[in-house]
Amino acid sequence: MNLFLKISILFKFIFDKKIPLKEKLWIIVPAIYLLSPVDLIPEPILGFGIVDDIIILGFLISLINKKTNEYYNSNDSSKKYYNHKNDIRNEKIIENVEYEVHDEEDK
Repeated sequence: MNLFLKISILFKFIFDKKIPLKEKLWIIVPAIYLLSPVDLIPEPILGFGIVDDIIILGFLISLINKKTNEYYNSNDSSKKYYNHKNDIRNEKIIENVEYEVHDEEDK
């Protein structure tokens, strides 16, 4: 799955009203932590200040991968999320087209 598709699925996941907030918080909270200037390990301590950021970043990337794959591939109502595969792949749907059906016997 390419990066742009993964990002679009992530945004659809975050803004989907059918997804519970607690599922979204697993992605939102680590992202806020990475963007905030507050660290669990301060930067001046022997160069170890970046370690907590690297651990959180790895956690966030793996979690985003897991959640977006579940969100994209779910196609069963018993699974966590409902099917978005068709919504994402078929964004170029043509609607409101007039057409006629002719029977071969009428010709």
